[in-house]
Formats: sequence, C-alpha cells, structure tokens
Amino acid sequence: MRKLQIAFSKKEKAQRLLTNLKQLQETEDVPAAQAETLNQEYSALLAEGTEEVEQITEKLSRQAEAARTRLELTSKEHEDLKVRIRVGELDEKRNARRLAKLEKTVERLSTELEQFENLLNATSSEELGGFLDIPLQRTKAGRQRT
Repeated sequence: MRKLQIAFSKKEKAQRLLTNLKQLQETEDVPAAQAETLNQEYSALLAEGTEEVEQITEKLSRQAEAARTRLELTSKEHEDLKVRIRVGELDEKRNARRLAKLEKTVERLSTELEQFENLLNATSSEELGGFLDIPLQRTKAGRQRT
C-alpha cells in the first residue's frame, strides 16, 4: 500500500534529518535558535509520520480482521458443501459451479489476508518497495510541510 510506504518514508526522513542536525551541531557551530527551530520542525514531521503509520496500520488491521472472518466463513461453507456432496445430500454435478466458486473465493481471500499481514509486519519503507524521498514544502510562515 503506497500510503503506508509514504508514511514510513516521512517518518524515516524526519529521523534522518534529526540525526543529521545532531551530528552537525556536534561538529560545527550552529546557532542555537536555528538548531531549535529545525529540531522542532523535524520533530513535528516525525510525529506526523509516526501518527500516519499508526492510523494506516490500524485501518489495515481492521481490514485484515474482516478478511480473516470472511475467509473463515467461506471456508466453513466450502467444507460444508463438500461434505453434503460426499454424503449424497446434494448432487455433485448440480453443485460443481458453486463448489468451484467457493474454492476460488477461499483462494482469493487467503491471498488478500496474506497481503494484509505482509503490510502489517512491515517496519520500514524498504519492506514496502523502498524509501520515497518526499519533498518538504515550506509554508508562508517558513515552516516545513510535507
């Protein structure tokens, strides 16, 4: 999911900028007011990126749970239909299309759930296709925005 990749990239960029600022302060004379302003901007960006990651993962978690529930129900319906056909309650030829449709739905839901779990297990933009260098935009007040 691109939104999660962007959110992780924003968070990682802020972390990198804060680290670079700290290193610069250690090696060079940076005016305290300027360093404090940049520190506040980058910290705000980090908080924003972190919040976006959390919001997106919460939404993905709900979607994964819904997919898991649908998968369980569809799998149960599929297994129930197979048993009813095997015991002779239902005709196999008449229910072949329904059985195939349920099998296809179970496969699709399994793949969907696996994709959700991969997204939820991601801990960096690299795991989602790589870092995206999101440009920082300055507002009229001089503050940075993404």
